[in-house]
Amino acid sequence: MDESIHGVAVGFFAQNLYKQFSIEKQNELKAWGYELLLDLYINELSYTKDVYGETDLATEVEAYIRYNGNKALMNVGFEAMFPEEEVNPIVLNGIRNEGSTYDFFSQKGSTYAKAKVAPITDDTFEFNR
Repeated sequence: MDESIHGVAVGFFAQNLYKQFSIEKQNELKAWGYELLLDLYINELSYTKDVYGETDLATEVEAYIRYNGNKALMNVGFEAMFPEEEVNPIVLNGIRNEGSTYDFFSQKGSTYAKAKVAPITDDTFEFNR
C-alpha cells in the first residue's frame, strides 16, 4: 500500500519532467519505458515460475505482475500495456490506500503516523540504571 502512494508521487514528478522534453525525445523515452517494462515482465514471469511453479498461485501472481506493470505505466502517464483482468481481491484489498485504518501495535496502516523520536546520546546505551 505504501508503494502505491509512492508510485503516484514519483509518477507525478516523472510526468512533469517528461513534459520538458521535445516530442521526439518523449517518443524515445516512451519506447524505452515500454521495452524496459517488457524486459522486467519477462524476468518476473521467470522468477514466478521458479517460486510458485509447483503451486496453484502462479496464475494469480502473474495477473498481479501485469496489474502492477500497468499501474506503473499509468503513474507516469502512459497507456496500459496489458489487457485488464481480474486480480485476486484479497491482494487488491491489501494495497488500497483509501480509508483511515491504522494498527497501533504494528505501526502500519493506510494513514501515516508521525514517529516519536528522541536524540541518541551516550545515556541511550546505559542499560544498568
